[in-house]
Amino acid sequence: MSGKLIQRHFLLELFFSTIVSTSILLGILLYGNLVKHDESLLQAISVSSSSFFYLCSLLIPYALSFALPFGYVLALLFCYGKWSSTNQILALRSLGQGIFVWGKPGFILSLLVSLVSLSIFLEFGPKNRAKFDQEKSRVAWSNINNLVQQQNEIHFDLGTGTNGTGFLANLSSISDEPVQRISLSVGHVEEDYWYNVRITLLGKQNELIRIVNSRIVHVQKSSSGTQLLLQLNKVDFESPIDDEGNIFVSFEKWDQPLVLDLAKTKSEVNLKRIGFIQLLKESTSGSAKTDKAKVLIHKNLALGCSSFFLCTILLPLSISKGRKESMANLSMGILISICYYASISFVENFAYSQAYPLLLWVPNILCLVLGFYMLSRFEYPNQ
Repeated sequence: MSGKLIQRHFLLELFFSTIVSTSILLGILLYGNLVKHDESLLQAISVSSSSFFYLCSLLIPYALSFALPFGYVLALLFCYGKWSSTNQILALRSLGQGIFVWGKPGFILSLLVSLVSLSIFLEFGPKNRAKFDQEKSRVAWSNINNLVQQQNEIHFDLGTGTNGTGFLANLSSISDEPVQRISLSVGHVEEDYWYNVRITLLGKQNELIRIVNSRIVHVQKSSSGTQLLLQLNKVDFESPIDDEGNIFVSFEKWDQPLVLDLAKTKSEVNLKRIGFIQLLKESTSGSAKTDKAKVLIHKNLALGCSSFFLCTILLPLSISKGRKESMANLSMGILISICYYASISFVENFAYSQAYPLLLWVPNILCLVLGFYMLSRFEYPNQ
């Protein structure tokens, strides 16, 4: 009974230490992500406080995917190092309890942490990042009037294949040069109308192609909420001076609206923004992204299981020295963990170039082999 009580005590203390360390790391990682998207968050604040907090909440699973396994590693090193330095481990060994007895709470919790991490890496993290991108698009539309008033110019990248219909198709009939980028400046804003709008159409190398001035622009949102429809009225159209001279034409109204994407969306699937089932389908589709999808699946699986594999090597390391070396053990464990996560990124590039995703399991296998060797040497030092 005493052995079970000790294991329960160890498990609870390790559990609460994991919560504390994970919370601290989550705050640090979440802050880094918030700073990275500070412009979108500032726009969200100007729309509503609920939009701001919703955007922040969508970044939590992504930050938690790294905070949880690393937080568990820190808790494992701290707890077992403390128990070793206070001779609690020595007392248990003197009672005939080996490392596979009082070390069981560490392995049990590592399996639980791995299960939670797997669900985050494979499902909740990617899907919430996709929702974050969608919410940014919605915020951009809600805040578009404030944006054009605060900034002298805003820019839209059109990419390729955008000149086929509507407004840009009419421009293509006048010039063969494709429009790649649009610079937009607005003099005055009143609800759904913009006044004294200047639209600069740029080419692939940011060369000036056309200038369109409109005294009144009716602004609308597309049904999907991701596009801006600008209906130009009282238009002056001019081209830069070249060998053929300058072209200047005036219109009362442009027949087709200018369509601008509020979000930098792509027609192709972003593998880092889809759930496990869809990612699994991509890995068997035979498309150009099949190899990349397979590598991403194995990477997420390997990282999700990292807590268990690191536990096998860090548990004997944390108790291998005495009281004075406890901080050295903690530092060494953190260094090993950092090297482990860095090796996953290194192996990922190599696995993709060689089209062999199983290479991503090499760091885990090395941890497992070395860990069980250290566990057996600690348990049976004379063999």
